[in-house]
Amino acid sequence: MKSKMVLIAYQDDHWTRSLSSFFHGMGYKVETAKSMSEMIRRVRKGNIHVILIDDEIEGIKACDVVPLLKNINPKIQIIVISSEESIGLVKRLRGAGIFYQAMKPIDLGEVKAAVECAFGKIERESAKEGFFSGLTAEMVPA
Repeated sequence: MKSKMVLIAYQDDHWTRSLSSFFHGMGYKVETAKSMSEMIRRVRKGNIHVILIDDEIEGIKACDVVPLLKNINPKIQIIVISSEESIGLVKRLRGAGIFYQAMKPIDLGEVKAAVECAFGKIERESAKEGFFSGLTAEMVPA
């Protein structure tokens, strides 16, 4: 992976700037999006690896957006920053394929650890693909 790209899809300008400068300072490339269309456009470009997404953008819940994002790029890791703790929401988010759910108010240490783990997962999965890419499934004679 050449550069580690994080997309911050958050409606609060203060937190968007804070998270952006925090991750930029850690050496990540950072893009931001305040609308659904902008977020989807950036994911379609294919250079986003990890998304930090607010629990709701433009009135659309994250659990409704995650399946769309995973459909565009199944390898993308999504971290939802949520204010809601209901078991139903947690089940829907996990079922949709999120990597992690952080709770508001944002704990930068927790989110930093989640992002690092998400990139670790991407690297492990890429290494497996590279290792097994030359193998083909076929019947072995007995």
